[in-house]
Amino acid sequence: MAEDDGKHGLSLYSEQPRRLSSGSITSDAESDGTEPDPPVVRRGRRAAIYETKNCGDVSPTTLSPEVSPSNSCDEGEGATNIAERLRRRRSSVDLAMNIYPGDLLVQEHHKKLIKRNTIADFYAGRQPNGQPFPPGVGPGPTEAAAGGSGAADGGKKGRQPFSLLKLMKTRSKESLTKLDEILKRLKPSEFKDNHLAAYKALHWSDLIASSDKQQNSQLTTLSDTERKRREAVWELFKSECVFLIDHLMVLKHCFMEPLKKVQVEGSLMFAEPQDLFGNLDELSYVSYTFCKDFISALLKDMSIDDFGRTNVLLKAFQRFSAHSRDGAVYHSYCLNYTNALAYLEKLRANAEFAEFEKWCEQDPRCNRLQLTDLLVAPMQHCTKLPLLLHNVRKYTADEDERQLVAESIEKVEASLKQLEEKMRWIKNFERVQEIQRQIVWPTVTELDPRCVIPESLKASLSKQPCERLLACPKRQLLHEGQITLVETPKPLDVHMFLFDDILLITKSKKVPRKSKQSVSDMSSGQPDRSSYVVLRQPLALDRFLLHDVSAADAAVSGIKNCFVLVHISRYQQVTGVFTFQASCENTK
Repeated sequence: MAEDDGKHGLSLYSEQPRRLSSGSITSDAESDGTEPDPPVVRRGRRAAIYETKNCGDVSPTTLSPEVSPSNSCDEGEGATNIAERLRRRRSSVDLAMNIYPGDLLVQEHHKKLIKRNTIADFYAGRQPNGQPFPPGVGPGPTEAAAGGSGAADGGKKGRQPFSLLKLMKTRSKESLTKLDEILKRLKPSEFKDNHLAAYKALHWSDLIASSDKQQNSQLTTLSDTERKRREAVWELFKSECVFLIDHLMVLKHCFMEPLKKVQVEGSLMFAEPQDLFGNLDELSYVSYTFCKDFISALLKDMSIDDFGRTNVLLKAFQRFSAHSRDGAVYHSYCLNYTNALAYLEKLRANAEFAEFEKWCEQDPRCNRLQLTDLLVAPMQHCTKLPLLLHNVRKYTADEDERQLVAESIEKVEASLKQLEEKMRWIKNFERVQEIQRQIVWPTVTELDPRCVIPESLKASLSKQPCERLLACPKRQLLHEGQITLVETPKPLDVHMFLFDDILLITKSKKVPRKSKQSVSDMSSGQPDRSSYVVLRQPLALDRFLLHDVSAADAAVSGIKNCFVLVHISRYQQVTGVFTFQASCENTK
């Protein structure tokens, strides 16, 4: 009867058109003095009261009879006590609830939360595996009895903290799977010139096709000098042909072209072929045209008496110089080589590119050569050209022809000298830029603590104007190293930078390694950076005198392997004396 009365009372409240406040949560069962028995599942559990401002309206008009607050009490605690709690926690003023676009995404879950006041209520409508029951299907007696403890344990096991590393690993596995599928259906790229490739395994004597025994006998009676000259000319052609087919074409068709095809499919989009392979296409074109022009000229001018004459060789080299712009094509590739190796190391840190590189190196055309072996091949080949030409000149008998070959050798060597100067300049400029980033210039207050600076000038004088002094394209770093500056009260270890115009005396200061380095720092493998604090003002090379201290004077003063710098101002005033001690006589 009490249970029927309670249901009847709740049905009356649900039929009222006016929205009730929290103070009207009473039933007919309470008015009759009877109280419904609490469910068996919820006995011994403490009632969980939600803040109504976060859960919305909890009046009987919005709650079903099964999950109303009057049914979610502990044994011995009536609904009146719960109503008193709600009166203390909730204001009697009803506020309008605004709906935002984000609320539509969590609408169903929001309804479930406001209808359940205990953990048991939340899991009462779920299956043992944590999933909600289908529509129209409710929990059975077994699930209802185990809903309090078993569901709560299952919910705890199902909830896992968010892990960015786990998410990255999952996406990495998906990307690797996608890459494997792309590589399986990838069509190989091939170099299609079997006519040129056939000459790679031939000898120059095989080109002279004659069945006449008299011509064969003339071929065997060639002088050793002429035979060696012909072999030198053929070696020049064969070297270029092997370089083209076994290195450039392998690098192009086994690595660069597959990378571009994979990127068309949407994988390895982070890799830049231009940064890794440089001007490989232009280099391949120059080498291919040189091989075609050379073999065409040799076959056209070939006879039993003449093979590989000097005019044929020079004609092929003139076209080679025109196509390569006097070696500028090789210069561009060689200058990019150092950056390409650094970029390759960064790419190898990615699992997808590492898998792609491994797949490319399994191609039989690679002949067990790795990507780094193929990338360095153009640099090695361009240095071989003068040696091959010297070998041709060595066995050329005609003096005029020797002079023409010598001019070609000078032209190639001049191009290599320019390349060496460019590489040396780039290396020097990069080092000067690195030094400028590491140099710390003391402020004027640190140099002269007793100076007084007005407030209006403190901001402008907080930094030194010479912070970007060093990074000049024409400045050359001649030498750098550790040395000891002898001064009182004790010697000081300093680091000196000798440029072509100034001398810097600095003190090395190690930057402590961070406990957690970024992924890019770890992949680049850079050591701990050092900063250099400038101890004295820069010394112009034309403003100091150098005095070498002899061994006898050093024995008197007790300072071995030392020399003295005397700084003189533009007004011929001695403004500083620096005594340096080297570790040995050679270093001095």
